[in-house]
Amino acid sequence: MRQRLLLNLWCLVFVCTSPACASQLVGPTASSGYFFTLQISHPTIVLGVYGLTAERYPTGSEVIVRVQDGQGRPVDGVAVAFELEPSWAQSAVLSPLQAVTHGGVARATFSAPQATGRVRISARVDNTTARTAIVVQSYEERPEMD
Repeated sequence: MRQRLLLNLWCLVFVCTSPACASQLVGPTASSGYFFTLQISHPTIVLGVYGLTAERYPTGSEVIVRVQDGQGRPVDGVAVAFELEPSWAQSAVLSPLQAVTHGGVARATFSAPQATGRVRISARVDNTTARTAIVVQSYEERPEMD
């Protein structure tokens, strides 16, 4: 079991250091011509962590959208809509569901998951949508993060 977990952790590190894990520029949006990226602070979070152990394992993740114009300059005042896939709507919290960029950045927080699995999150700027995912693991299934 421990070998399997270590192998999974190695695969996660390998994948997330490859270009596939880098945020991709999405756009231009139809009405404004903006470009944006969607990132998450923790691609894997752990369910069922309490007390001092909570400091060692992420239990939530920040969802970050960066909006820029065609010249790469950050754009303020752009509305961003965040959304959890429907099957997770009653099993986790994503807040706020709408935000406005400041310094080109809008943020939401994914927290309080009640189940394990892969959670798809989307962010929409104008009529253009980007998607990402967070993996929720139980504390018993966690990889060793020492």
